[in-house]
Amino acid sequence: MEYEGQIVSGILREYKERLAGLYPVTEIMSITYLLFEHFSGWTKTQLHLSPDAKLPHDTSRLFNEALERLCQGEPVQYITGKTFFNDLDLKVTREVLIPRPETEELSRLIRAENIQRQYEETTVLDIGTGSGCLALDVKKAFPYAEVTAIDISKEALAVAGDNAILNGLNINLFQADIKNEDGWGDFGFFDWIISNPPYVRESEKAEMHLNVKGFEPHWALFVPDDDPLCFYHSIGRFAMNHLRRPGQLYLEINSAMGEQVCDLLRHLGFSKVTIFRDFYGRNRYVRADVRTEIRDTSYWYADKG
Repeated sequence: MEYEGQIVSGILREYKERLAGLYPVTEIMSITYLLFEHFSGWTKTQLHLSPDAKLPHDTSRLFNEALERLCQGEPVQYITGKTFFNDLDLKVTREVLIPRPETEELSRLIRAENIQRQYEETTVLDIGTGSGCLALDVKKAFPYAEVTAIDISKEALAVAGDNAILNGLNINLFQADIKNEDGWGDFGFFDWIISNPPYVRESEKAEMHLNVKGFEPHWALFVPDDDPLCFYHSIGRFAMNHLRRPGQLYLEINSAMGEQVCDLLRHLGFSKVTIFRDFYGRNRYVRADVRTEIRDTSYWYADKG
């Protein structure tokens, strides 16, 4: 459909009709509001006060192209190239996951538990940073912290770097694969290690919305059914030997595997291993402390199965 000369109310109606099979009405309206703000600079109030306004040709074309992409299941954040994370404005591309509200809540948990250290010179490592959302949000809340963020993807690190500049925050960015133990010696010690690693089992893929499994990077989402805790094995063992004493590990987890993650961390020698629920009431985060001694965890790989 060409929108040249089309009134605003006509666009709203077309979006509702064509996206009805993909999203609930409330989400369709949210998507439409985002696009009007992005393409036209209109607020929601302006939109509803001007239902009979006509759009210029160029803007009509943008709405037409966006609707076709939405009908294919593409997330609106990839269309606008941006999203929000707590108080951050973030660039997103198809090289990174779109930050979730659950991960925003993990960042708020870290802030709430450590607010007394807001002006201390702490050291933080974010493993699998993607867009940089967690690392940057922690840096904003703890301005004296030295925050390091790593990712296996060079493209993701480029996005994280752009987001650091966009938000005026200084963090260290390095390409690294946490599962490659040969590179662990390149790292020092940290007060906190945080991570939202891949944790969706391949068997759960069928349950996911098209806009996730069809467009977001699979390497940042999925893990094999026969080793669903593979990243937690590596992160836990790394953290046991790279956290200062005392130090904390914060993880986002698959809600179906909370007890397994906790058992793994206790086996590695962590103490005060605690599960926290998200706003839906699901097991979503784990915090673990380290004891005073540094423990050799190399044996765990031999008997983890």
